[in-house]
Amino acid sequence: MTPGEDGPIDPEALGPAISEAGRQPPAAAASPAGSFSSRVLAYFLSQVLTAGLGLFNGFLLAHLIGPEGRGDYYLLTFYPTTLMALGQLGLPQAFTFFSARRQFDGLISRTIAFALVIGSFLFLATVVLLPELQETFLRGLEPIAILVGVAALPFMLNANFTTGIVVGRQSAFGMALIYVAGNALTTVLILLLVGALGLGVWGALVGFVVSFVAYAAAFFVLSLRVTRHLTSEGAVATGRLLAYGLQLFPANISQFFAARTDVFLLAALLAEPSAPIGYYSLAVGIAELVFLFPNAVSTFFFPHVAAGNREDSHRQVGAVSRVTLLLTAFGAIALAPLATLAIVLFIPTFTPALPALFVLLAGTIAMGPTRVLGGYLAGLRRPGLASAVNLSALAANVALNVLFIPRFGIIGSAAAVLVSSVISSLVCSAIAARLSSEPLHAFWLPRMSDIRFAVDTARDLAVRILRPRSAG
Repeated sequence: MTPGEDGPIDPEALGPAISEAGRQPPAAAASPAGSFSSRVLAYFLSQVLTAGLGLFNGFLLAHLIGPEGRGDYYLLTFYPTTLMALGQLGLPQAFTFFSARRQFDGLISRTIAFALVIGSFLFLATVVLLPELQETFLRGLEPIAILVGVAALPFMLNANFTTGIVVGRQSAFGMALIYVAGNALTTVLILLLVGALGLGVWGALVGFVVSFVAYAAAFFVLSLRVTRHLTSEGAVATGRLLAYGLQLFPANISQFFAARTDVFLLAALLAEPSAPIGYYSLAVGIAELVFLFPNAVSTFFFPHVAAGNREDSHRQVGAVSRVTLLLTAFGAIALAPLATLAIVLFIPTFTPALPALFVLLAGTIAMGPTRVLGGYLAGLRRPGLASAVNLSALAANVALNVLFIPRFGIIGSAAAVLVSSVISSLVCSAIAARLSSEPLHAFWLPRMSDIRFAVDTARDLAVRILRPRSAG
């Protein structure tokens, strides 16, 4: 996640694309490429700040609870996060799709209903399966701690469902504000519960739950604000919501497990998994910073394609993929020495995470096009294709993890991520090339025009953001 048009939020600071997005009919909601890139870069720049806070939180927590404590905490939070991925049923994207098409009568109330029903079911299932869970990848963890983490599920689900509505209305600035505030709250909770009160893993777990309660409340309020002054084009039946979401569900769940199966298998295949998972979770957390730009692009490219003209989307998708790959590679290359220096200087006990981190950074570069092209396929109402690709990548990921982990440990797990990412991106590119009638290399080989476009758009965005301040 993984993260208003009133009050202190000023949509005009991001240009007319955002401020007008909620007032235009569906056909007009597809903004021109310049407006789309402004939304993406505005959201991306805010995520840089969020990432800085997140990186600080990760290092701070690692320093306070050590490798084994971080490994236990990661498993305690990884389990409810996994249940959330299973329980979403593709509904966040369904909410995004129908919100982008202005069919939002009753959407917000159904985010609550779905979250309560699905979250309660998964909590009860955990209670029933708790003995088996403690004998497998959650062994050694306190039962009450496991259940406390799972109790956050209704809030986690609702936050993702309402985020879907906000994304559909393309409220980039409101989303950015919530994510920055949420990470700042997490910092305060870690300092208070883990640092000042010395509650260790328990303090970090309570902070995790409180953070998601805050996210759910904030996105619920924002979803109300971005829709309350709009004229809806009608309601969408619950069956249609589920039908659309379930088409995307295999793609979502396979993509999630392709990036997270390694943790399950590390816990299952290693005799003493706590410390290795502590190292690996830090490497994953740092490597995922590179996903800031691909995630920003895919977040807004999906509703852009869903609400826009198909020919325009076909024409734009190659350039969007190339620019995303270019900036993702630049981010990974810049992050590698910075992360190395930070680990060596501030948390040297985590230096065993570095080899896995370098391999994972290569994997994040390879996965960038998959994120963008998955949104393109979903916006074209072809989510089944993305599902098939991701399921194939997941199968390759599992097989490679089983082969590599016993021999190479966390480095082998990172290598499995790299290979499966390359596979999924190449296949997604081939499918997009066929649909858009573009050559395959048009999705991978950046051009000088792409570099100029990225630089010019970033400069224009900076002018837009700073102009209101200088005028004041």
